[in-house]
Amino acid sequence: MGGLLISRLPVTGAILAGGLGRRLGQDKATLPFQGRPLALQVASALRPWVQEVWLLTNQPLLHAGLGLPLMLDLYPFQGPLGGLLTALAFSPTPWVLAAAVDSPLLQPPLLEALQRRGGTTPRPAVVAESPRGLEALPGLFHVRLRPRLEDYLARGERRLRPFVTACRPEVLPREETRTLDPEGLSFLNVNTLEEAAAAGLRLRQPQV
Repeated sequence: MGGLLISRLPVTGAILAGGLGRRLGQDKATLPFQGRPLALQVASALRPWVQEVWLLTNQPLLHAGLGLPLMLDLYPFQGPLGGLLTALAFSPTPWVLAAAVDSPLLQPPLLEALQRRGGTTPRPAVVAESPRGLEALPGLFHVRLRPRLEDYLARGERRLRPFVTACRPEVLPREETRTLDPEGLSFLNVNTLEEAAAAGLRLRQPQV
């Protein structure tokens, strides 16, 4: 079991770590961030809203020392969709709350809103909208999406946002997202060492 559950909605947390970190020049999951590996920062953010947190990976030997339950991607090196498919295939719960391993500033109000909305929506996914448009991650996904995702990947598609859009998800509107996460920190990705340093500075800034 993870941290204290805010809702009874059964949810499994999935950290998608199947990328190669080419722009960063090293593995993202183990990148030190605020004194601990980046993957553990993301895991801490997810734990209050899920039963357990998995790390979806193509490099289990590299990530074994993180102390997180590991799940090897069914279809390696398919990007975040490969990790999401694996989570949907093996999740013991109807819902999966997925986040990228390079998103260290996930905001609790937004995660709570995604998790709570899953208890009422008839849609197979819940995501947020920001000024950039639909944000596919973090997102809440129902396991019934698995066959659709398998077919999508079998066609050679790997783009996350078009898949999520095609699923006709429930979308937290831009105005609500702005209230839950005014700075859009939940959608910030760390792709370079400079971005990691900047994210660390934002984490230390007092919230107003």
